[in-house]
Amino acid sequence: MQTKKIDILNTFLIVFSLIIAYLLPFQLFIVAYAVLGPLHYFTEINWIRDRNYFSPSKYWIHLVVIFSCVLAIPYLLRLSLFETITNHYIFSFIKYNLSSILNTLFFIGICVAASYVFIKRQKTRNFILLFSFLFAFILHQYPLYHVIFGLLIPTVIHVYFFTILFMWYGMLKNQNIIGILNIILMILIPILISFITIHQDFYHFSTTIKAVIIDNNFHVLNVTMAKILGLSDGTTFFFYEKLELKIQIFIAFAYTYHYLNWFSKTTLIGWHKKITTKKSISILVLWSIAMSLYYYDYTLGISLLIFSSFLHVFMEFPLNFITIKELVHSLLKR
Repeated sequence: MQTKKIDILNTFLIVFSLIIAYLLPFQLFIVAYAVLGPLHYFTEINWIRDRNYFSPSKYWIHLVVIFSCVLAIPYLLRLSLFETITNHYIFSFIKYNLSSILNTLFFIGICVAASYVFIKRQKTRNFILLFSFLFAFILHQYPLYHVIFGLLIPTVIHVYFFTILFMWYGMLKNQNIIGILNIILMILIPILISFITIHQDFYHFSTTIKAVIIDNNFHVLNVTMAKILGLSDGTTFFFYEKLELKIQIFIAFAYTYHYLNWFSKTTLIGWHKKITTKKSISILVLWSIAMSLYYYDYTLGISLLIFSSFLHVFMEFPLNFITIKELVHSLLKR
């Protein structure tokens, strides 16, 4: 498919994602996260692996696998299987307090990824790794640090901000007016949503939908964004308030388009080329299992798949910095 056709397709996908997000803000997010999310994780992880993780060091992948495993522990401890042992003080502490401590892993992961992209000397990289541990210890006392690295980076920054950067980077390689308009449209989406008229009587969310959102703490992102924007004190959440609905429309849009954008550019970046028949079958089997888990018990699905979700975020860090590097280099050349 030609670049221009892909850009036209993405214009449609942006508009489509926004319309469905407006009509079904919570429902779309839940479905997209469970259906498109796992397929995105599995295919992108395979592609990044085939590209040698966009890192000159094999230690990078060892590090991020360990980080992702550790980050998944609190989610696994939520399962009823571990209910008896989580009553013990140590496991209870891990279940309820480890997540905030582990926000440090995202900070360290970002520092290490940046060092692999921008620095060639291994001794300097080792120093940065040590420095990141020490600096993270200092930053741990600040709430904003946890908001940025524990919540926003693996969610909104990953699915919205870096999607725009990737689109911009792709546009520099294959410049055309539609690609430029798509980037402008993406940037304007939050503004458009802020001016959208919300009729609260139009929306109805079932008990099941509400339970999935609350039980899995999805609403925390909504509440936190409202607080960051200065529109709320961050202590309350209501499904039918205009503010919550508008923020959720943006979240549902960002996640849905992030996934659709990945699949729309299949022929452009060629992530499908090295997927052998064996790999295809493996990915489809894993995807089927993932969707079955989400259908059976949404919390179970998240708990068992959160490792792959974290892993694909970590594995993308070097690519994120490479993209930023190339964009800055392109701007400086002009």
